[in-house]
Formats: sequence, structure tokens, C-alpha cells
Amino acid sequence: MSKYSIAKQCIADVLAAADQEKVNHSDALEALIITAVAEMTESAGAPRTAEIIDYELRNISGALDKDFLRAR
Repeated sequence: MSKYSIAKQCIADVLAAADQEKVNHSDALEALIITAVAEMTESAGAPRTAEIIDYELRNISGALDKDFLRAR
């Protein structure tokens, strides 16, 4: 299983739990992002975390074919 498959499963689990707890999906995903950023900062350091977030935000329009890149 790839790291992206693991992440997609985690997101599916979060959304399923949000449904059970009657939490809005965007609120649950916001909490997931905040928690993931904190965890990544602990494990990879603030500069690497900021680099990844900056890259993702610069490509937020979807112009980059991320599924192709992440399939490698």
C-alpha cells in the first residue's frame, strides 16, 4: 500500500467518523490538516513542513496532475 493510499484511507475514516458524530466534513478535514501539520512539524521539522504546504498551496488550482505524480 502506498503512502497516498494510506492517507486516502485515513481521510475516508475521518469522514465516516464525522458522519457518525454529526460533524461537518470541512470541519473534520480542517482538524485533520491542523493535526497533520503539527505531527509533520514534529517529525520532519518546520522548514520541510512549510515547504510542502507552500508547494501544495501554489498548486491548489489542480493544474498539476497529482494523481499521476503520486502513483509513482
